[in-house]
Amino acid sequence: MSTPRIGETALARGVTATWWYTAVGVAFFVALTALFWILWAWAAPALDAPWRFPISIAGSLAWIAASILLLLDYRPSVLAARDGERHPPSTLTMTGFVLAALGAILLGLGTSSLLAAAAVVAFVLSVRPWTPGVRWRVVVGATLLVLVLVFVEASAFATQGIPVSAFSAPAFFVLMVPSMTAFSLWWWEIVLELDWARTAESQLAATRERLRLANDVHDLQGHHLQVIALQLELAERLLAKDPAAAAEQIRAAQGAVNEARAGTRALATSFRGVPLPDELENAADLLRAAGHDVRMHVGAGAASAPADVLGPIVRESVTNVLKHGDGARARIDLSRDGDTWVYRMVNDAADHGGGAGGVGGAEGGADVAWGSGLTGMGERLEVSGGKVEAWNDGTSFTVQVRLPVGHAPVAGTSDLPATTGEHA
Repeated sequence: MSTPRIGETALARGVTATWWYTAVGVAFFVALTALFWILWAWAAPALDAPWRFPISIAGSLAWIAASILLLLDYRPSVLAARDGERHPPSTLTMTGFVLAALGAILLGLGTSSLLAAAAVVAFVLSVRPWTPGVRWRVVVGATLLVLVLVFVEASAFATQGIPVSAFSAPAFFVLMVPSMTAFSLWWWEIVLELDWARTAESQLAATRERLRLANDVHDLQGHHLQVIALQLELAERLLAKDPAAAAEQIRAAQGAVNEARAGTRALATSFRGVPLPDELENAADLLRAAGHDVRMHVGAGAASAPADVLGPIVRESVTNVLKHGDGARARIDLSRDGDTWVYRMVNDAADHGGGAGGVGGAEGGADVAWGSGLTGMGERLEVSGGKVEAWNDGTSFTVQVRLPVGHAPVAGTSDLPATTGEHA
């Protein structure tokens, strides 16, 4: 059995996937443009020299290889510039330049067209990581140059008896090369900026929340410590005159200490709390990032479900799927059945013996052994009157949790036994 690793499915999340979609799209457009020129060299009646066709193929392959190398170096260049670092041309870029020059020469000779060579040059200019102002000037200049060459060569080919209609398809794709390349890369950079903005926003929100927590802790502890200090000072003064009154003040100080501890625990619990619908969305995103095909159903009123009890259960069940599932599919369900909340995690069956086991027998499934994962779930649920079941029917493994709607509040959640597993 192979445990799914998030690093193996990095393309499933973030701007990394967006980048590869963009790069593949640009490379595909280059290949399509080169294909039109190969067909031109093969079909044009005035280009009947037998060596032109293989030369055109070689030039096209060189151009495609150059585009791949230049795109591979484009993303690190942009990321380095974003971090304020200088990214000098790498071996990939220099090799790409050499292949592009070779491709322009061979493609121009094979098609007997300066426009074909200009297409390669225009692409190289457009794929460079210019600053935004410089890039669009370069793109506009390259497009105007290509447009002039289109009219010049259309007239020249017409005098050779080659119809303009036969020349229109490769000319159109060459005309689109600079703008399409630049626009695709610009679109990816916009997505990158949005991702950076989202990250900065989340970091700022976390910082604000920490400051809020620090202020709340300061107010809470400062108030109680001041009261405790006054009570102990009064007890010290009363100790010789009235020991009973001094003892009363000491007991009051102890009560203030207990109130401070309870308040701090409640404050920490509220700070850690995440609404259950958000918890479920995070669980689904994590499983998708690990390569699972995730289906999720959240019933009406899920926002009122007890996040203090079910939140840790959701996290533990996701950990079990990541550690013990087959890594292909998962289904998350949360619904209300009368006076009971029912949470269910179903994933493709695998070896669940070491830490993902549970109580068998439900719905005709085969028994599975208790493991530390569901043991922790059971201990959490026992406090609130809930129960956990698990079964393996041979094709899927199911963990089901039933929790009464009017469950008893969980006191001191932080004191409960921690569940096993690493939560990403």
